[in-house]
Amino acid sequence: MNCPRDRSALVDREYHDVGVLVCDTCGGMFVDEGELNHLADPTVGDLEFSTLAGDSHTHSDEFGPTSCPRDPDVEMEKVEFNIETNIILDHCPKCHGFWLDGKELARINDEIGQLNEAARKVPEPPLVRFSQFIWTLPFPR
Repeated sequence: MNCPRDRSALVDREYHDVGVLVCDTCGGMFVDEGELNHLADPTVGDLEFSTLAGDSHTHSDEFGPTSCPRDPDVEMEKVEFNIETNIILDHCPKCHGFWLDGKELARINDEIGQLNEAARKVPEPPLVRFSQFIWTLPFPR
C-alpha cells in the first residue's frame, strides 16, 4: 500500500501494541477500524463512533480528495474528529479505516486531554454516568 499524500510505500509498525501502516516520509498513518480507540489516549466512549455519528462527511482540508490506501478506487470521506475540533480525518466508507496525517494523533490526544480535564471538573449527574456506560458498549457499524 502507498501513502495517499506522497505515494511512498507504507511500512508496518507497532504503536501502543497496535499494528499500523506508517509513511516514513510524511509521518501519516493508516489505522484499521477500531484501532483509533486503542491508539489514542484513554477516554470514555468510542472515539470512532463519536467522530462518525452525525458528521456531514463533507469537510475540506488542505489535501482535497484522498484515495484509501487499502482500497485505492475509493475516495475517503472528510470527517471532523469528535465534532468542533478542526481536526479533519480521512475515513474510508468501504473498509472503515482512518488516515491520520503527521501530527493528527498528537492533536487528537491533546483534545482528549482537554475533554478529560473538563470532565474531572464537572460533577456528573446519574444520566451522564449512564450515558457513559452505554458508550462503552460495542455498537455494530
